[in-house]
Amino acid sequence: MTAPAMRPGSAVVRVPARLLDEVVDHARDEAPLEACGLVIGTAPHHAGGTPLRYVACRNALASRSRFSIHLDDLYRVTVDADDAGEALWGIVHSHPHSPAVPSATDTGLALYPDAVHLLVSLAGGVPDVRAWRILDGVASELSLERS
Repeated sequence: MTAPAMRPGSAVVRVPARLLDEVVDHARDEAPLEACGLVIGTAPHHAGGTPLRYVACRNALASRSRFSIHLDDLYRVTVDADDAGEALWGIVHSHPHSPAVPSATDTGLALYPDAVHLLVSLAGGVPDVRAWRILDGVASELSLERS
């Protein structure tokens, strides 16, 4: 039996402006290191879910060029979301010194195919947030709209 095909979801991602502001503030607070966190939503994006809140997490690597969400934070946030009937909607990380485009490392290590990846660049002086879907090591940009 073949596994069912994953639904690609909408090519448009609507994120509350306050949530995006929290993401950018966290990226600025952690600079020059990469910041990371999770977006909890009503369901995954491809299933019609909407983002509810951003939870800042610790970067276990404490790196300027890589991130790994601390396992204690990942466990706590996902269990809390599951207990509340919510889901992991998105994964966030910053690029303090480069564009908001997934690197080869980002695409190679993306383990949650249902998650929207929000990348924040601080490189140009004005924060740039872009949304991506990463499936099988391939990143596809999604249209990001503030709501």
